[in-house]
Amino acid sequence: MDPLSPPPLPEIPGVRHTYVKINNRQIHIALAGQGKVLLLLHGWPQHWYAWRKIIPLLSKRYQLIMPDMRGFGWSDAPKNESYNKETLASDVLAIVDVLKLNQVGLV
Repeated sequence: MDPLSPPPLPEIPGVRHTYVKINNRQIHIALAGQGKVLLLLHGWPQHWYAWRKIIPLLSKRYQLIMPDMRGFGWSDAPKNESYNKETLASDVLAIVDVLKLNQVGLV
């Protein structure tokens, strides 16, 4: 295994994975459940797996969208680019747009 590549994705029952291209970056997104959409944003320095204990609880009522924000988990980690709040907020809006979501709950 390449020492710079991320480890294999952890397996959690009912969780599937996809990648989207936003702002010229590949972003990993974990998905689970169905129903009203909840966008779950991890803290620093975490990734989607931080939600593993509540996925089984929330996925019974909600469609969970759990992106790895730029630089974390299985998403691209661009060097020499901004990781400021405005850039990260722009990434979140781009994820909502590319997934064609009209309304989301935000956690």
